[in-house]
Amino acid sequence: MKELLREMELVLTDLLQSGLDTGGPSAAPRLRALARQCGDAGLHTGAALLTELETALTARAHTLKKNDQSLMAALCRAARYLALCREKLQEESIAQRWQQEMPGAVSPRAQERAGGDL
Repeated sequence: MKELLREMELVLTDLLQSGLDTGGPSAAPRLRALARQCGDAGLHTGAALLTELETALTARAHTLKKNDQSLMAALCRAARYLALCREKLQEESIAQRWQQEMPGAVSPRAQERAGGDL
């Protein structure tokens, strides 16, 4: 999962660094393949966001008047999704370590969800 998120980060970073004119056409197949991998891994929202980006980039290549507002909005949504996925993975990792270090103890997150004091 971490490798998939890292690949998502790389493709979004490459797209921003190379620019939409230069990096856009070459990024579309990469986004399509990555969207498929996300879908296979159960990251359906990530797959939908990457597909949206791929579609917007492909359409952009065939227009004379470029309006990048919706494309940049999709890029920002994908970046935010990536950040949320990373936060979730970090939270799960912390909970797992807590369980390993304190066998039988309830993790702070589980206690919080149950409405208990920390």
